[in-house]
Amino acid sequence: MTGRAAEPSAPAKPGREAPPPETLQHKVLTGLTDPHWYWLLIPAGIVAFALGFWGYGSYQGGEHSYSDAVYGAVKLFFLHAAPQPENHVGPALDIARFLAPVVAGWAALIALVSMFRDRVQQLLIPFKHGHVVVCGLGYAGFEFVRELRAAGYRAVVIESDEANPRIKTCRNWGFPVVIGDAQLSATLESAGVRRAARLLAVTSDSVANTEIVTLARRLADDSKSSRRIFGRSSKDHLRCLARIEDPGLCVLLRLAEFNRGDDRLAVDFFNIDTVGARLLLAEHPVTIVQRPHIAVAHLDGVGSGLVFQAARQWHEERVDDQPLRVTVIDDQAAAKVAKLVSNHPALEEVCEFHCSPASVRDIDRVAQDTDWPVTQAYVTGYHDERNVESALNLRRALDNAVPVVTTISRAYGVADLLEEQALGGSGVTVFRTLQETCTVELVEGGSLEAVAHEIHRRYCLMQPAGAPAPPPWPELADALKDSSRAQARHIGVKLRSIGCVIAPLRNWHARDFQFTDDEMDKLGTMEHDRWMQEKLDAGWTLGDEDPVLKKDPHLVPMEQLPPEVAEVDRIFVRAIPEMLAAVGLEIIDVAQTAPRYPARSLSH
Repeated sequence: MTGRAAEPSAPAKPGREAPPPETLQHKVLTGLTDPHWYWLLIPAGIVAFALGFWGYGSYQGGEHSYSDAVYGAVKLFFLHAAPQPENHVGPALDIARFLAPVVAGWAALIALVSMFRDRVQQLLIPFKHGHVVVCGLGYAGFEFVRELRAAGYRAVVIESDEANPRIKTCRNWGFPVVIGDAQLSATLESAGVRRAARLLAVTSDSVANTEIVTLARRLADDSKSSRRIFGRSSKDHLRCLARIEDPGLCVLLRLAEFNRGDDRLAVDFFNIDTVGARLLLAEHPVTIVQRPHIAVAHLDGVGSGLVFQAARQWHEERVDDQPLRVTVIDDQAAAKVAKLVSNHPALEEVCEFHCSPASVRDIDRVAQDTDWPVTQAYVTGYHDERNVESALNLRRALDNAVPVVTTISRAYGVADLLEEQALGGSGVTVFRTLQETCTVELVEGGSLEAVAHEIHRRYCLMQPAGAPAPPPWPELADALKDSSRAQARHIGVKLRSIGCVIAPLRNWHARDFQFTDDEMDKLGTMEHDRWMQEKLDAGWTLGDEDPVLKKDPHLVPMEQLPPEVAEVDRIFVRAIPEMLAAVGLEIIDVAQTAPRYPARSLSH
């Protein structure tokens, strides 16, 4: 469990530059392609020329002309030996005649390697281990590559379109790009998928992404002999993350894997709109007021997810039966609302929907509603240009105290302009959808990253009064983040053991799901056993608590733990329904062996 015993240090994460040790060939080839050499060779060349010029100018009492000195200094770079007189040539010329050929030779070698840089990068792939394979270099794939580079990860990119202009940028960043179809085993093999730690299938084709991760998992799960050949231990495994365009299909595919009861979660799926909606609402939540009224312009993917998440939060936090009023501003508002409600029937229990066209006159009409004024406005369409126009119209029409947030996927220049205007008083806040969604956190935590965050948040709240506050998630050590992620992935294993599965959230009271006493004991023991195995694998042993020596007194069976420590595991188990509900999931008892909800929720 996160933080039960503090880690002395965080081991390096798979995919970063530090692990594993580089081979000599890799170091040499990488060194040759390092652009920092240019800034060393240029001054070295100038010094060699200056010393040669000075040496020739003072040679034999300064009898050489300036042109002779220049000519002689230049010849040194082409392995033309300095004259060998009876007397010594002097220290300046002596240094120059060795330094100049070295500079010339090294510059020629760098130029040769630069000419064949792409081929050199391909030669480096067999020496990579624990890297990230990114399949697809569209807008989302390129954003992932940018984030991986900023975090210091090693990556190999697969792209089918050799004319893609982003290929050149990736290669300039030092990331090899394999041109080919990632649905073919030969292409994945050439990207080193057997030795990779992560694989991202982020093309624009959901079916292709599913095929890619299925094939990659099959290649990575070969025999133990293959693992030894390619330097992978039996405990290592490739984790794959696939982008799915349809939110409903994404949930079904994700839950099919999650309900397998395998805590490795080797294949995971995500939808940019769903993740973006959750992050947008976390950053700009619905304000709890007496009569909330949110306006959502252009109810596309992010907007639909935002309305659903806002309704869930409002249901949990409202103090009476006051509905959440939602005005959808869209030229197809009625059709989009009908589709949203058909996918999430429970919304009708919480929300009161109103529809409005997106014209300037209709936006003004919505803004002038004094009976139930708009308290917040979100613009969530797929088209950046249309979003900007609607956001500015809303900002003009609404009271300055009403926040206006717009999503922008790719037009970051326009986003910068809006933010600069916001500083001057325009008041439009920008949410960069791809930049906020396609992150290293998603690569590491997958679709359960939000659950891992919630696990750590609850652990922070459990600290006794006066105890040092644990660091917030962004400052948490990598090992402790990974521990929370492992705990989140293990939820499926626990639930499967008691005959339960996870399904899309349909019941607003899913957070009130109750385990029986026997189930609590079993699940608490499973969580303790999982935590204990995690610590043993990390080299911890039983003993008085000592983070430096990796000693922990709680590495004993559950029945030997002090009651207050054993209760910690039960507290987290008891919170599983609420944590799943926070990410749009609920627990289903397949056999329905006992009532699962309190009496107060049965009326719904």
